[in-house]
Parts: sequence; structure tokens; C-alpha cells
Amino acid sequence: MFPFKVSKWMELACFHSLVVSSSNIRQKKLIHKLQEEKVFREEMRHFREKIEGFREEMWNFRGKICAFRGQILGIWEEERPFWEEEKTFWKEEKAFWEMEKSFWEEEKTFWKKYQIFWKEDKAFWKEDNALWERDRNLLQEDKALWAEEKALWEEERALLEEEKALWEDKKALWEEEKALWEEEKAFWVEGGAQVVEEQRLAGGHRNVSGGPRSAASCRGRA
Repeated sequence: MFPFKVSKWMELACFHSLVVSSSNIRQKKLIHKLQEEKVFREEMRHFREKIEGFREEMWNFRGKICAFRGQILGIWEEERPFWEEEKTFWKEEKAFWEMEKSFWEEEKTFWKKYQIFWKEDKAFWKEDNALWERDRNLLQEDKALWAEEKALWEEERALLEEEKALWEDKKALWEEEKALWEEEKAFWVEGGAQVVEEQRLAGGHRNVSGGPRSAASCRGRA
């Protein structure tokens, strides 16, 4: 019975460690995934700020275009300062288009990263669902093993009660045997040996032929 119980306890310990290990792995992956999602959302917020900044630059540039057109229509007599201003304007336009080009490159990289992120996110939740199903099955098996362990404990308890009753019976027999020995000891101390010898000499023939014996002799042989 005891080797069987030890193996069952070992199985329970293995299942418990497996359930705890699986739960820890899943929890670590969830934490890592949430951290990645937090970083990604922070990058998305920065990108939106860049978009707003780009729009603001675009509107500023459009305002400069309108102002430049107004200068073309209204200030023909100031041609030389106008061409200097036009030169500055085209430099600003070139810088603007360079910024726009950089912006579109960043947007392209961002959306590539976005697609990769959602693919990884989909794979992660698929794996997480599989781990959750595995944990659920392990918990069901663990529950069944606990029920089996409970039944084993009940059986062991019944066996211990039975063993206790056997020990009580053995103790009672030992007390009875001890009392018999004390009685025999007292008998011999009080001269029982002389009485037995006299009875043996007086009725020796009857004892040899199977006649009745004394109570002390019977106790002594017992």
C-alpha cells in the first residue's frame, strides 16, 4: 500500500509543478506582450504627433504660398526684393519637400512595423489560448488526482483505525498474560513447589496414567 501511495504523491507533485510552471510561463509571456503593446502605442502616439506637426507645417507652407502670390500680384515695383524673397521661398520649399519625403519614409516603416506587430499579436493570442486550454486540462486532471488522494487518505485512515484496534487487543492479551505470570510467581513464592511435590508423591500413579493435575501445575505449563 505505501509504495503505491508514494507513487501517487509523486504524480501529484509532478502535476502541481507542471501546472505552476505552465502558469508562470503564460504570465511572463503576457507581461512581455503587454510591455511590447505599451511601447507600440507610445510609438503610435509619437507618430500621430508627427502627423499633426506635418499638417501644421503644410498649412504654414500654404500660407507662405498665398503670401507669395499676393506679393507677385501686388508688389511688381519691388522686383529685386521679391526675387530675393522668392529665392528664400524656394529654399524653404525644398526643405519642406525633404521633410515630406522623410515623413513618408517614416510612415512606410511605421506601417510595416504595425503589420508585423499585429501578426505577432495574433500568433501570441493563439498560443495563449492553447496554453489556457492546456492549463484547464491540467487542472481537471489535478482535481481528479486530489479526489483519488482523498480516497486514499480515507482508506489509510480506516486501516489505521483497524491497526489501533489490533494494538488494543494485543495490549489486553499482554496484560492478561502478565497477570497469569504474576499469579504463578506468587504461587511458587508461597510454597507451591512443596505442595506440588507432595501431590506428585501422593498421586504420582494417577498423574502418570493420565489422571487429573493440580491447578498450579496447569498454570505452570501454560
